[in-house]
Amino acid sequence: MSGPANYYSNVNTELLELCPNASNVIEFGCGTGQFLRAYKSKNTQAQCTGFELFDDAGKQAQEICDAVVIGDAEDPAILATNFEKKSFDLIIYGDVLEHFINPWATLEHHLEYLKPGGTVCACIPNASNWSVIFSLINGDFKYADSGLLDRTHLRFFTHSTIRSLFEECGLSLETLKPRQFTLKDTQNALTTLAKVFDKPIADVSPNRRRDWATFQYLVRARKVKND
Repeated sequence: MSGPANYYSNVNTELLELCPNASNVIEFGCGTGQFLRAYKSKNTQAQCTGFELFDDAGKQAQEICDAVVIGDAEDPAILATNFEKKSFDLIIYGDVLEHFINPWATLEHHLEYLKPGGTVCACIPNASNWSVIFSLINGDFKYADSGLLDRTHLRFFTHSTIRSLFEECGLSLETLKPRQFTLKDTQNALTTLAKVFDKPIADVSPNRRRDWATFQYLVRARKVKND
């Protein structure tokens, strides 16, 4: 396990609120299991399975979760060895999909383990945030230890490509909402960014302002087709 300890232990309370009560839950990228601990505290009857790439974090999660699989979530053989198809009611990805080599194929494969009518909840970084745009305008794209340009991010998404990711896998989007921080700094940044396009901020479309201001998007989608 590498990186700061709280990288693996923080609980995204907005994502937690988005997750419905379910009987059989799996979180991909569960870290040390803190999110599932919080989930079980509000839904005590849930059977919670963690799936974690890093051995140290996964071993800590074993003290919290009902079951933990340590390995590569993009490896179909590991899932087939450990789970029956259509066995989960809820799949959770808390800032995980962007770390996959092929999140499109991986999400589609994971959905084989979700029951019809089951739910997927996710939090995904927004690559069209004002901070990333300013970096590009200045000819910069420096990776960091955390944040939108985390050096372990392999894929980058915006509002429209998040929608495509889920809908192209046959999911019905129920929620796609912004997660925003440092609102004062953001408002100042949006005003400055609008000037780059020779516009007052009032003339920038609401959807564009939303995209610039959003740090992450929270997603809830339902599996409506029966494979």
